Amino acid sequence: MSSAPSLANDRRSESVLVVDDEPAVRQLIAGILARAGHVVLTANSGQEAIRVLESEDVALVLSDINMPGSISGLELIDALHARRPSLPIILVTGSVDEANLREALDRGAAGFITKPFKAVELNRKVETAINRSLLTEVELRERLLAPTVASVLANAIEVRDSSMEGHTERLAALALEIGRREQLTDPELDALELGAVLHDVGKIGISDSILMKPGPLTAEERADVQRHPGIGDRMLAPLAMLASVRPIVKHHHERWDGGGYPDGLVGEDIPLLARIVAVADSIEAMSSLRSYRSPLSKADIVRELEEGRGRQWDPRVVDVALELIADGQLRFGPTGMTVLTAQP
Repeated sequence: MSSAPSLANDRRSESVLVVDDEPAVRQLIAGILARAGHVVLTANSGQEAIRVLESEDVALVLSDINMPGSISGLELIDALHARRPSLPIILVTGSVDEANLREALDRGAAGFITKPFKAVELNRKVETAINRSLLTEVELRERLLAPTVASVLANAIEVRDSSMEGHTERLAALALEIGRREQLTDPELDALELGAVLHDVGKIGISDSILMKPGPLTAEERADVQRHPGIGDRMLAPLAMLASVRPIVKHHHERWDGGGYPDGLVGEDIPLLARIVAVADSIEAMSSLRSYRSPLSKADIVRELEEGRGRQWDPRVVDVALELIADGQLRFGPTGMTVLTAQP
């Protein structure tokens, strides 16, 4: 079941403000909306509407265009949006004046209802405007919250092993530069960054004795480690805001030749963002100090990339990484790799 309808129903506990100087019209609209389950407030002028908005939690405003007084319906849009920029405002008009309609849209009106109107039309337009506004707020909240959730989860991994400090930040910086060179869209880049930060979140389910073992892993221990993409995917499943990063978390250990895990995907069947994170993750690991080895040199990293091109990793993604190295955007030093952001 979609979450939007239940959210819309929750929103009905907030108020719809009806603004009209004619009492009969106000009462008609208020009655229709009240029968549909809305809490209805009324105002007989633009000035009164402003006072109501400043004291009440209003979800939507229905306002006549032509009202007496110092504030018309069109001017009321600006006045209300100055106080609540995202507030949906539907204008009610008795005549279709193209100039007025165009001006209202320019000022940010959410829609129109022409008198005389039917109850079903009024309710439909009100519900549509409220739902659209609610979804916008949910999307904004999730966009702001998702990076914080990702950072908390990623830090839960890094605090277990001091040698991993900064790993996800460096990996994400490299993944983003590869993504920019591949001309990914902004939403794709957002998902790529979050996926890079969260790629190993499933390691929360792997014991410290295995993750921080200084020597080689046994076959049984390797099999246990290989559970972490699936664990991470299941961890993120309840979080709708992170749905776009689940393919990265689940598939960043797939190999181009099909020899990876958990699903043995081959070539372009592996999600592109997961392919990018796989290369960035490997480069970051090769360039960093680990409990079982020293960082590899630039020459060794380039050689590893060339040997794994078309076998372990997507050839195109490897080529982009090699371009970054050749251009000096990706540098290696005693403390690991540094990614320089390209100048616009």
